[in-house]
Amino acid sequence: MILIMIEPKVEHKNTPHEIIGASMAGTILEWYGIFIFSSGAIYISSVFYPTVSRAVSILLTLLTFALGFLLRPLGAFVFGHYGDRIGRKNMLLITLLISGLSTGFTGVIPGYASIGIWAVIILVILRLILGFGLGGEWGGAMLLTLENFRTKRGFWSSFVQSTVGIGLLLGTAVFLVVEIILPQKLMVSYGWRIPFLLAFLILIIGFVIRYRISETPIFEAAKAEKRISGLPARDVFKYNWKEVLAGTLLAGSSGNFFYFAIALLPTVFESKGIVSVTMGLIATAIFAVMDIVFVFIGGSISDRYGRRTMLITANAIALVIIYPAIYVYNPVAFTVFLAIFGIAHGISYSPLGALLSEVFPTSTRYTGSSFSYQFGNAFIGGPAPYASDALGTISYPLYPVFTIIFIVIAFMTIAKIRESKDIDIAST
Repeated sequence: MILIMIEPKVEHKNTPHEIIGASMAGTILEWYGIFIFSSGAIYISSVFYPTVSRAVSILLTLLTFALGFLLRPLGAFVFGHYGDRIGRKNMLLITLLISGLSTGFTGVIPGYASIGIWAVIILVILRLILGFGLGGEWGGAMLLTLENFRTKRGFWSSFVQSTVGIGLLLGTAVFLVVEIILPQKLMVSYGWRIPFLLAFLILIIGFVIRYRISETPIFEAAKAEKRISGLPARDVFKYNWKEVLAGTLLAGSSGNFFYFAIALLPTVFESKGIVSVTMGLIATAIFAVMDIVFVFIGGSISDRYGRRTMLITANAIALVIIYPAIYVYNPVAFTVFLAIFGIAHGISYSPLGALLSEVFPTSTRYTGSSFSYQFGNAFIGGPAPYASDALGTISYPLYPVFTIIFIVIAFMTIAKIRESKDIDIAST
């Protein structure tokens, strides 16, 4: 882990704009890389799984999407360990490189028609690498923000959390523009590759921004006071295993209804001919806009009324609308339900991000918050589209069951977890 152990030569005190920009740069790229895969699922299924039926090819594409989450816990372990031992900043440079390169190179993989099963193998490997990078990216970006802004953490966490919506909106918009310009035949042959290749440009911009940032003052103070853990993973499971478990379940529920909305619903409705691919992309873009707006609303409200209040509200909204969303076969209703899902996810996401960072001490904060978030998304949220689609192929009413189970578990978890908005993270 000494790939980029270099500090910028020009030393200066980072401004709030620089801190926010550096935090957001990598997470935008990470989420962009994930969501262009779901936005282009129809085309990817045709290119990499052309030998099976349309339904099976979509199922295999969603499985590939889910496989990309498998290495996120490993990334959380590796980058959390070194992030808690040697600092947040250097890990964030490495994760940025990983996400940009793995996403960009996806756009140059030959299709199944050219190299057969090797196309699928390479695709899966690059998705695994992307997941590994994201395993360390999110926790580091969140700490870079919260360890610089110690008050109103719900609001400040919103900038990092908004990158999910921004990455989704950016990925959806790029695919939408390319689809409008190119006919269907060219989209399948090469048009779907363009959004992936644009990741190289985003990587260059993000690296320049992030390279100039300094280490967080809270970590520097902990280092000076020799409050650095030798084995953060051991300590976090020894002293904070309850927080890891609760965080995993809460992150899993949030990720579950998020991916149910933006990955499963458009794919199912497009495959049934209820909405076109273009309509699916437009509705997903509306979801993204709602998510971006409401992460700031939810974060700000949680600074006053608490993280738990917003998490309860969000899960309740998702629970109420999930069956109508899958049963009302109407393009307008489809769009409205995606917008409501965007609101629900948005109001919970900043409180969730703040809570996962606040409940761990500085010595294990990178590891603990990363483990919680990545376990939840790798084992609960990420597999939701595939698990839900597999259940739905058995019987249509089973589509929402996987998501509902974890929403109920989230309610039980929220009832047990302590409120964290008033914790002084500099003293822990």
